[in-house]
Amino acid sequence: MGMNDKKIIPTQSGCTVHVNASRVAIELPTETKCGTPFHGWNSLSSATVNGGFRSFPCRSSPPFSSDDADKIQVCGVINCKVPASYDGIHPDPAILIQNAIDNDGDVQLNADSTVGLMTAAYMKTLRTATRSSSNVVVDAIVTAGVSNARAVGADADCFDLPVKSKSQDKGKKTPPPPGTINTVVVINAPLSQSAMVEAYAIAIEAKCAACFDLSLTCAKSGKSAQGTGTDCVVLVCPTTSITYKQADNIHIDENGTKNCRCDLISYAGKHTLLGEFVGQAVREATREAIRANIRELYGSIWRYHCARYLKWIRNLILRGAQPCVPPFPMMPVPSAPSEVLVLGVTLILFSFFVGSLFLPRAATVLMAAASWDRCLPSVPLAVHPVVLAGKVISFVTTKMTPERVYQNPAFGFLGGLVFLVGMISLFVCGGHLFLSSVQWMTRLFSTHACYYSHTYCDNHKKKIQIMMDFMPWIAEVALVETTFSLQLLCTISLQMARFLERSQLDEARSQLSWLCSRDSTHLNSEDLAGATLESLSENLSDGTIAPWFWYVTFGPLGALGYRIANTLDSRVGYRGGKYEWFGKPSARFDDLINLIPARVTAIALCLAAYIIPNKTCCAKTGLKTARKDCSQCSSPNAGWPMAAMAGILQVRLEKKGEYCLGKNIIGVKDPNPSDIRAGHWVAQVAGGLSLLAAIIVLLFQSLIVHKGP
Repeated sequence: MGMNDKKIIPTQSGCTVHVNASRVAIELPTETKCGTPFHGWNSLSSATVNGGFRSFPCRSSPPFSSDDADKIQVCGVINCKVPASYDGIHPDPAILIQNAIDNDGDVQLNADSTVGLMTAAYMKTLRTATRSSSNVVVDAIVTAGVSNARAVGADADCFDLPVKSKSQDKGKKTPPPPGTINTVVVINAPLSQSAMVEAYAIAIEAKCAACFDLSLTCAKSGKSAQGTGTDCVVLVCPTTSITYKQADNIHIDENGTKNCRCDLISYAGKHTLLGEFVGQAVREATREAIRANIRELYGSIWRYHCARYLKWIRNLILRGAQPCVPPFPMMPVPSAPSEVLVLGVTLILFSFFVGSLFLPRAATVLMAAASWDRCLPSVPLAVHPVVLAGKVISFVTTKMTPERVYQNPAFGFLGGLVFLVGMISLFVCGGHLFLSSVQWMTRLFSTHACYYSHTYCDNHKKKIQIMMDFMPWIAEVALVETTFSLQLLCTISLQMARFLERSQLDEARSQLSWLCSRDSTHLNSEDLAGATLESLSENLSDGTIAPWFWYVTFGPLGALGYRIANTLDSRVGYRGGKYEWFGKPSARFDDLINLIPARVTAIALCLAAYIIPNKTCCAKTGLKTARKDCSQCSSPNAGWPMAAMAGILQVRLEKKGEYCLGKNIIGVKDPNPSDIRAGHWVAQVAGGLSLLAAIIVLLFQSLIVHKGP
C-alpha cells in the first residue's frame, strides 16, 4: 500500500474503516441505517490513549431530534503507524494521536472520543472478519507485525517503566523491536462490564490461537509465541440497548416485518454464541493478518518456516546451556534442555566422524571439548580434576604441613615450590595414566573379541577399528573439557544481569561468590555489575583461553597442568595471611604461564567488539584502555582483559583502594546490567574467535609435522 493509496471498508456492524499507509481509522456509527440513534459507545482496551474502561457519548443528552445534529460527535479507534525507533514517550502518545487526527481530513474523529493505538507494522496487513446472527454482529479488524513475537514468560527487555518526564534523556531508552498485533472488536449489541471482560479475554485467546495456527515462534527464546511484546486489543459496544429495523439489514425474523431489539448482554463465555463469534472472527482476521505480514517479510509461508528452523538451530548453538541458570544463588545448575543435549552429542559425533576427515586429531578433540562445555553437563564432580586438586590441597595444607613451614619465609617458599611441582607432576601423571588406561583397555577388548571369535572380528572389523579410535579420543575430549569452563562463566554472568535488572541485590550479592571471592556485603548495583564484568573478562583468560593456549602448546596434559597450577594459585597464591610465602611459588608460576594468554584475551575481546553489531562496544577504546590501565592491577596479567572490557563498554571498573580501570575514558559511566549482557556477548564471540584461532594453529602444526624431514 503506497503513501497515497486509500481504502474505505464498510463493515456489517455499521462502522467504517479508513485505511492508508499511515493509519487505520475506524469510525463507529452514530445511528443505525434507518436512523435509530446510538447513545454512545463503551470501550475496553489496553490502548495507550483512552485505554481501560471508557464510555464515549455520541450526543450531548436525550431526547434526540434533528436540532441535535450539530451536537453529534463521532467515536472511533485509530491505529497509527509509528517509526520502528519510536520509544513510546517522545513525542507523547496523546499528542501523536491528536496530531494524526487533526491532520487527517478523511475522518471526523475527535481525540477525546477516540481510542488510540500505535504500531510499526505495515497497514497493508489489515484484515477483517465478521460473524453475525439474527441480532448480533461481531467485526474483527486486525493489523499484524510479528518481528517482535514473544512467548508468555520470556525474559523481559525493559525493566524501567516509561515515565513521562520533560527532563528525560531520549537517548537512554532503547526502543522495543518493531511489530505489534493490534486487534479491534466491534460488537453491535450492548454488553455489561463483566461480559466485556469475558469477550475481551476471548479475543486475546483467539489471537494466541491464531499464532499457534501459524507456528509463530518467540524472537527471544525460540519457543511458541502467543503474540508480540506490544499487542493491544480494543473491544467496543453500544452503551444502551438498540432497536434495529428491517432496513438495517439485520436478520429479524422469518417474515422480516418486526423490529429487533438488542438488549444488554450480561454473559459472554466461550460456550455462548457471542463467545463463538468473537473467537472465530478474531482468530480468522488475526491469522490472515499474520500471514500477510509473513509474506511481506519472507515472501512466502514456507520460507518463513525454513528461516524459523534455521534460526532455532542457530540459537541452540549460540546459547548452548544458557537457559540452565540456577533459580536461586548457589543452587546446582540444572541440566540443559533435551534439544541442547541432542545438539551437543551431534556436535561431538560430527567432530569425530566428519571433522577428522579435514582436521588433525588435536583439533577435533578441542572442537568436541568446546561442544561438550557448551551443550552437555560436565564430568561428575567426584572425578573432576579441579575438585580432586582442591581436596588434595586442603588435605596437604591442613593435615600434612607443619605450622612452622608457614611461619618461616624460607621454609614456606621452599615447601610451596615442592608442593607446586609435586601437584603438577601428580595430576599430569594421573592424566597420562588415565589416557593410557583407556587406550590399553580398548585394545584389550578388541584383542579378546577377535581371539574368541574370528568370524565376529572379520565381519565387524570396521566397527572395531572405529571403537578403538573413538574410545581414546572421547577420553581425551573428557579430560580437556575439565580444564576450561566458558559456558558456566557466561551462564552465571547472565544470572547476575537478571538479578540486577530486577533489583534483587541480595540474590546478586550471593551469586557473585560463583565468580570471585570479593566481599559483596556492601556492594551496590553498580559495584556488583562491575565485579561481574571484571570476573567475566579475567576468568575468560584464566578459565578458557589460557587452557586452550597450553593445549595447543603441549596437548591435553599441558592444559591439565595449567589448570592445576591455576587452582593452586586460587587456593594458596594470595597475598598476606597464612600462605604468604607458601603460596608465592604458585602465584609467580601462575603469573608466568598467563603472560601470553592474558594479552591474547585482550586482543580477542577487542576483535570481538569490532565485529559484533553493537554500537555501544568500541574496539579502539578497548585497545587503548588495555595498554594504558593494565598496570593499575597488582597482577601483571589480570589488568589486560579487565581494562580491555572497560574500554570496550566504556565503563568504569573499580575495586576501591586498588584500581579504577577506564576512569580516563571520555563519557565513562558506571556499569549496569545491560553492560553485563553486552560484555557476555563480547566474551562469547571472543571465545569463539580464540577457538577458531587454536584450531587453525593446530592445523598448521599438523601440516608442518607432515612436511618435516
